[in-house]
Order: sequence, then C-alpha cells, then structure tokens
Amino acid sequence: MNIIYLQIVLICFALVMIYSLFLHWKKKNISNKLFFGWLVVFVLFVFITLFPKIIEPLLKEFFIVRVMDLAMIGSFMILTYVTIENNIKIKKMELMVEKLVRKISTKKELRK
Repeated sequence: MNIIYLQIVLICFALVMIYSLFLHWKKKNISNKLFFGWLVVFVLFVFITLFPKIIEPLLKEFFIVRVMDLAMIGSFMILTYVTIENNIKIKKMELMVEKLVRKISTKKELRK
C-alpha cells in the first residue's frame, strides 16, 4: 500500500481536529455526546483514508464511481445537519434574548 501525499495531509487534518476536539472537551466547551460523536466521525475518516479499498463494495452498491464522490456526499450531509442545528439554536437564543429584554424593560418601566 502506497500512502500518497494527499492521504498524509488528510490524516494530519483529522489528527489536528481530534486534538482540537479533545481540548474543547477537557475545557467543558462541548458535551460528551458531541465529543464522542465527532470523534467517531474523524476516526472513521482516518480509517477510510488509510484503507480506501475497504469501502469499494459500498461504492458499487450505491453506483458511486469514486471514493471522493462518497466523501463529498457525506460532507454535504454533515454540513446540512450542522447548518440546521445552528439555525435552531440561534432561533432559540433569539427568543431567550427577546424574553430577557422584555423582562428588563418592564422592570425599568415599573421603577419610573
């Protein structure tokens, strides 16, 4: 098995991401669920990068020509999920801020 330079770059990227996840997890910036979820994603990423031939039967089953095509499909799926989750959390925070502002403004009105 010949490791090409792209594989080295991809493995380095995954290891940096795992390290970054670990640091944020230790600082309690992310939950255990989020940490282990992303850890599984990046470990699978490293495994598929090292052994791309293993997923060829899956590619043939779904009529996908290249491993890169599968990676792009997976990436778009993950980005879509993350975008939807971000929008939901932003809307939730907007409602919380609006309630807080209303509460503060009514208290100021009562003081006058």
